[in-house]
Amino acid sequence: MPKNNDLVIEVSPDAIRTAAFAAISGVRSMAAPALLARAVGRGDVSGLRTTPFAPLGYDRTATILQALMVGEMIGDKTPLVPSRTSAGPLFGRALSGALVGSALFASRKRPGLSGALLGAVSALGGVYAADRLRSATTQGLGLPDPLFGLLEDGLILVGGSRLLRRESQSR
Repeated sequence: MPKNNDLVIEVSPDAIRTAAFAAISGVRSMAAPALLARAVGRGDVSGLRTTPFAPLGYDRTATILQALMVGEMIGDKTPLVPSRTSAGPLFGRALSGALVGSALFASRKRPGLSGALLGAVSALGGVYAADRLRSATTQGLGLPDPLFGLLEDGLILVGGSRLLRRESQSR
């Protein structure tokens, strides 16, 4: 039993799901917002209509975010894109994680700031986990970098969609 001055942190299934989903932003910065917009549009994630995140439910928003996601996935396979751990991309991924974390918390009537912090930290964790895995796989196993990028894309699309489908089924 915690005492009055003990710090107690409750880890709920919502928080775990939010952290896992926001980590996707660390791998592909536009994938999590695009997948979230699609899930909101199809009704898998509700509760955003009266929040600042309501535009995620608009068809036009989902279309734009999906186009940006596809563009990022294509660009990732080229040598033109900077490392995901360089300052600019790292900041963008943290913002993307903060956005989806805050939106998912808001959809559950939880504090958006807490969701944003959890999302940003999770995205940063996702950046470094994916970067190490990609380096180890491409260098250690000799797997071509673009092929590993395609595997990342597939995992992101399938995993992200499943995390959000569970969101609606757990209500």
